[in-house]
Amino acid sequence: MKNLKLLALLLLVPMYIACSSDDDSTTTEEEAEVSLVGTWTAETIDFDSTITTVIEGLPVTATQEGEGFDIDATVTFSEDPNEVSSEGQFSMTVTTTFLGVSEEETLENLDLLGDGTWSLEDNTLTITGTADDQDAVITIELLTADMLRLRIEQTEILDTPVGSGEVDAVFVATFSR
Repeated sequence: MKNLKLLALLLLVPMYIACSSDDDSTTTEEEAEVSLVGTWTAETIDFDSTITTVIEGLPVTATQEGEGFDIDATVTFSEDPNEVSSEGQFSMTVTTTFLGVSEEETLENLDLLGDGTWSLEDNTLTITGTADDQDAVITIELLTADMLRLRIEQTEILDTPVGSGEVDAVFVATFSR
């Protein structure tokens, strides 16, 4: 169970680095880039994952749900050059359910997003140069003059002492300005 909690914590950082989105409006890419520029204040941060592990040939599944609280974080997008930076932290309550048993854990002082450069194509935001040297690919679900919702979907392969498996995680963060 402790490995699952650690896994959830490790997944939080990349999640906030990469988000994806779908914009229902007819905003052009250039207009979207202009409206993305500025400082955004994090309002909500949610996390869901399914962890499937094969132990001695049998699949075992755990689920996790997380909800952010004490959110005091901002992300700033600048242009020419296109740079992104974040400040502040948040905490999250994560509930893990494994074999019918739920356990709740509080994770504190989490960072929202790393620093790097950004590019935008359609509703796909890519952030490069982050601390873990992985590009973050984020979907912009909503982008208006005063609201931004980012979605990150990740799949990670597990190889643990008790078996191998896969983690499918979704992170959604909502911002305002």
